[in-house]
Amino acid sequence: MSVLIIAGSSRSASVNRKLQQRICEVAEADGRACYAYPAAELDAPIYNGDDEQENGVPSNIQKLASAINDATKVVIVTPEYNGSIPPLLKNAIDWTTRLEQNPWVGKTVLLAGASPGRLGAMRAMTHLMVIMGAVQSWVAPLFLSCPQASDDTIAQFDGEQIKNFLKQGD
Repeated sequence: MSVLIIAGSSRSASVNRKLQQRICEVAEADGRACYAYPAAELDAPIYNGDDEQENGVPSNIQKLASAINDATKVVIVTPEYNGSIPPLLKNAIDWTTRLEQNPWVGKTVLLAGASPGRLGAMRAMTHLMVIMGAVQSWVAPLFLSCPQASDDTIAQFDGEQIKNFLKQGD
């Protein structure tokens, strides 16, 4: 069983990238093959149909779609920007759906997020659940939320809770 973990933040000090790494550590310790997808690889021009017609789907987005197709399940770790998901993540999702074969259709998707606030990116994950349903993914019902996130809280995030989170859709 392989798990692709996508973090929707390209900030070098992002708590969501740190949560991505923590989830990957626990997954590998539990015997799961895991790949932490580099956030820089999500970057693409803002989706525009004219640009797509002229240039096609960017090669890095085609690579992302292949990684999604190859994975048994995908964990998306999202920051919360003004109560929703970041444009980097939304744009990458939009571009992948433009391929001849949408890689999200029927894919098991788990949602996680970290935030320095008390809600732990729950509003962003709720929005992301709607988006992923619209692209025809199966979204696991339990979210993994890390409120009041810091290097310490993420490093100490309960491994058993992460293992149980990752079992969804097995």
